[in-house]
Amino acid sequence: MTIRALLFALSLAAAGAAHAAEESLIASLNETVFKLPASVTGRAGATVSGQMTVTQFKPDGAGPFPIAILLHGRALDRAATPRFRYTQAARYFVRRGFAVLVPTRLGYGESGVEPDPEQSGGCTNKLYAPAFDAVAASALDLIAYAGKLPFADPARIVVLGQSFGGAGAIALAARQPAGVVATINFAGGGGGDPDKHPGSPCHPERLESTFASYGATSRLPTLWLYTENDRWMGATEPKRWFAAYAKTGGTGDYAAMPAFGEDGHALFAKGFEVWRPLVDQFLSKAGFAIPKSVGAPAPTGFARLGDVHLVPVTTTEAREQYQRFLKLDVPRAYAIGPRGGYAFLSAPDAVERVLASCRKQARAECKLYAVDDDVVWKE
Repeated sequence: MTIRALLFALSLAAAGAAHAAEESLIASLNETVFKLPASVTGRAGATVSGQMTVTQFKPDGAGPFPIAILLHGRALDRAATPRFRYTQAARYFVRRGFAVLVPTRLGYGESGVEPDPEQSGGCTNKLYAPAFDAVAASALDLIAYAGKLPFADPARIVVLGQSFGGAGAIALAARQPAGVVATINFAGGGGGDPDKHPGSPCHPERLESTFASYGATSRLPTLWLYTENDRWMGATEPKRWFAAYAKTGGTGDYAAMPAFGEDGHALFAKGFEVWRPLVDQFLSKAGFAIPKSVGAPAPTGFARLGDVHLVPVTTTEAREQYQRFLKLDVPRAYAIGPRGGYAFLSAPDAVERVLASCRKQARAECKLYAVDDDVVWKE
């Protein structure tokens, strides 16, 4: 498999991996699929209209729920792109009380691929702004739709995008749309090619000026996340883009993440345990409640949460399972028994249930080692 084919496979994994016809809807997330009329203007100034496929997730109940809109990136084979779902990220937002909308935008898969309104041109003549603005226009159609939903709170909308979608989220922030309170940019940009020019997108100075233009009108809180080994966007250029955005007045936080896997561009799809705490902090600052375990003891400072070698367990299996625990969403808890027993769980009542489970396995009282993002162990 070539590098480009491998990265295309990763992009499909980020979308939810399999075709909609091959996957059942997730009942626990109240997943539904519908078509939404959409219109966007492409690079040549022509308007493209069609039926945009949208995947919707929501919590149980009547709401009103804040809305999260998740914007996907480009794909090497747009016609073969499946329905985008981002099920792990969708579950993350639903657990925090959001209804979630994931569009498969015009130009991709079953939403129709021709003409392509997000075409930015060849490497020598890139025009990024019209393409990113087309992504933002699709998000605006979803915002208008959300305003009519009986279970939605149209005044509390968060827009998140990955790669091309990340840049589109920043383009949307520049428009200051009513109801949008924050945007998140995962590895946003365009023009990358890990085979021909890894880590150096086409005309990065044009990306810099494009993001600078967005900063001139955006006053929304933004979060930018990039890794040191992003083979599409690189490690240094995104820092220049954010600096240009901030210099013209844009507000936000830039998270320079360490290398992730073979290509950090896949962080959003494959690095949930890495980005989840940062996005939690950002959402909390924006006024959204982050779920916490009931009955959690105070942190003790015994060790850092990620210090796997310091966990006081006696078996390799227990230590490996602790690593699995670190990948779970909060609320979560990990407990240890006196003779090597252990238990862990991610659930709203994690503390109570994990102690009961550990007690049953160990046939003795157990102690909590970690709860949510804190080590609570006492010697």
